[in-house]
Parts: sequence; structure tokens; C-alpha cells
Amino acid sequence: MKEQINEQLGLLEKELSRLKEVTDYIDETKKNAQEVIKTLESIQSNYSTYTEKIFTTCSNSIEQLKKETELSIKEGVLSFDSTGNKIDQTNREKLIETKKLLENYRKTVEATDNLVKTLEAVDFPSRLDAIEGKVKVNRILLIITIVIGIGAILVPILL
Repeated sequence: MKEQINEQLGLLEKELSRLKEVTDYIDETKKNAQEVIKTLESIQSNYSTYTEKIFTTCSNSIEQLKKETELSIKEGVLSFDSTGNKIDQTNREKLIETKKLLENYRKTVEATDNLVKTLEAVDFPSRLDAIEGKVKVNRILLIITIVIGIGAILVPILL
């Protein structure tokens, strides 16, 4: 019977070890997700700076073209407006995608937090006490069964 208890405790220890590995993996994933979020926020911040620089460059180019000729002004303005709109549209699309990615990573971090909280909420001492109680009851039942079995064998022999 002790062997069964030791075996069960060994199995429980193995499960706890696996749970530790999962918790460590979740913690590492959470850490990585937070780093990705920080990196994406930095990228988004730099993206706005680059966009402003692009628009500044376009504006300066338009002013230079105004000085050269009337025809170049019209063609340049149309060309830069079209390019600016395309860049603006592309930038908006990229910003929307970046925001979606950030939201997904935030959800991942929240889900990871919830999973860690759930794992931490498991009351392993109570569960072990319950298992130990069941083992004791089974042991008593086994002893009673053996005694009844021996009695059933001995009664016909003694009579």
C-alpha cells in the first residue's frame, strides 16, 4: 500500500513538475509578448516621425517647383498630392494593422495572465489531502475485504 502511495506521490510530483514547466513557459511567453508590444509601440512612434518627414520633404519640393515654372508647379503638385495620398493611405493601413497587432498581443498577455491566475488558484494541498483520504478509505476497505475473505475460507474449514 505504501508503494501505491509513493507511486501516486511520484506521479503527482511529475505532474507538478510539468505544471511548473508550463507556468515557466507561460511566463516566458508573457515576457516575450510584452517585449513585442514595446517594440511595436516604438515602431509606431517612429513611423509617425518618418511620415512627418515625408510630408515635409514633399512640401519643400513643391515650394522649389513653384519657383521654377508654372507648368512644373501644376504637374508637381498633382504628382505629390497623388503620392502623398497614397503614402497617407498606406500609412493609415499600416497604422491600423499595427493597432490590430498590438490589440492581439494585449489579448495574448491578458489571456496569459488569466491562465497564470487560474493555475495559481489551484489548491494543491487540498487536492492532495482528498487523495490521501481516498487512499486511507480504500486501504480500510481492502483490509475489511481480506478479513471477510479469510473468514469465509476459515469458517467451512473450522466447522
